[in-house]
Amino acid sequence: MQLIDALLDSVDGDRQVASRVRIGLHWLAVESRHTGMAHVFPGRPDFELPNAGALQGMEVMELAAGLKSWEPLEAGLGLAALSSLIDAQGERLNVVDYIMDRVPGQTVTCIGRFPFFPDLAQAAKRAFLLEINPQAGELPSFAAEEVVPQSDLLILTATSLINKTMERLLELARAANATAIVLGPSTPMSDVLFDFGASVIAGIRVTDRVRLFRSLSQGVKFYNKIDGIEPVTRFRK
Repeated sequence: MQLIDALLDSVDGDRQVASRVRIGLHWLAVESRHTGMAHVFPGRPDFELPNAGALQGMEVMELAAGLKSWEPLEAGLGLAALSSLIDAQGERLNVVDYIMDRVPGQTVTCIGRFPFFPDLAQAAKRAFLLEINPQAGELPSFAAEEVVPQSDLLILTATSLINKTMERLLELARAANATAIVLGPSTPMSDVLFDFGASVIAGIRVTDRVRLFRSLSQGVKFYNKIDGIEPVTRFRK
């Protein structure tokens, strides 16, 4: 967990507490110095978060340490807490346009079922989609060891931090000299990801906390329906 340790070491959470915590059906968010989001993965049906019902007011670093957990919900809460300590800086651009400009003639691997994958697959020389529970035409997640080294471009969801696979995926991309793009609302906008091999990080900046928390509370699922956020992208220098 060197990547996760490095992320936790990179933030200053001294005396910071979680002023608001919201766990919705599909997304969760933590507000402290800033506001961070992450995807909700329920995990075991009998699992209950430590301190459930008393998360608000906890020290943010205590929540962020949950990113090390193998329980998906606890790790997701930890990721959101971590991001709540990071000022999300970068360009306000559509990273999908950036990706689509670069896929023609390339071999591309996507970790996660991104909605733009069908268009990407048509434009690319070869395209692989890996999922934990693959559908027809998709590959299982363990195929990464085979297909990422063949790839020119790796596109991976930041939720791979939650299931602890991001570090290895970035390592494979770096060995193959592939461009690695980490994206999604769960992306911590931290330069630490560049240190571990990411070429581009594309997450979100919260512009209206009230509207965001209202969206999450009312069960919004799809990214383009989440209110109170804007995209932000940063490139490795």
